[in-house]
Amino acid sequence: MISHRYLAGLAYARFPQIRWRYPPYQNCVYLTFDDGPYLPVTLPLLEYLKEAGVPATFFLSGESLYRHRHQLDQLDYDGHVIGNHSFHHIPHFGIRGRHLAREIDATDRIILTEFGRLARVFRPPYGIFGRALFPVLKSTGKTMVLWTVMAYDFKWSSGKILDHLRKNVRPGDIVVFHDSPQTQEVLMNIIPPFVEYCRSRNWKFGSGEQLHVH
Repeated sequence: MISHRYLAGLAYARFPQIRWRYPPYQNCVYLTFDDGPYLPVTLPLLEYLKEAGVPATFFLSGESLYRHRHQLDQLDYDGHVIGNHSFHHIPHFGIRGRHLAREIDATDRIILTEFGRLARVFRPPYGIFGRALFPVLKSTGKTMVLWTVMAYDFKWSSGKILDHLRKNVRPGDIVVFHDSPQTQEVLMNIIPPFVEYCRSRNWKFGSGEQLHVH
């Protein structure tokens, strides 16, 4: 299997405005979670991360926020970064800038209203984007954050995911997980042992604030 890190280097290195990895010398791994919130997964995940003292970045979906709008007061993202994952989970390619701006703005408004935060980082659904997205992000002061390692937690078994992560994750990597219905059976089986694995290698967990390119 060709590593995503290699493919990302080919595709993203020419876009300095995209954060897709971090220099390895700080010995940090960056945990990110897409598509949430989904309370049956997000609540135990947040509880574990708080107890373990692990920061993460949550790229929130506007659709998911709206679906859980009456339960959002149960979510405590203190110590974590909240990012924007657009409103609808559709590829951001071949879409006009005005439409992209509405997608991002609708999610921003919910995040600001419910959590009192401005989302400074953005991840397009599926990691797919076109050039029309760049001026929209610039106008809203956002950094696009992609990744070097995908956990495939939405389709693989716990054992296969952990084996994949242990073989492929290195310091400086941005790792993608999902707090969504598709990962309900596996996520809490992989996050604690993966955290322990990283700590056994003396790796730290980087703050998502560092993912924003100032």
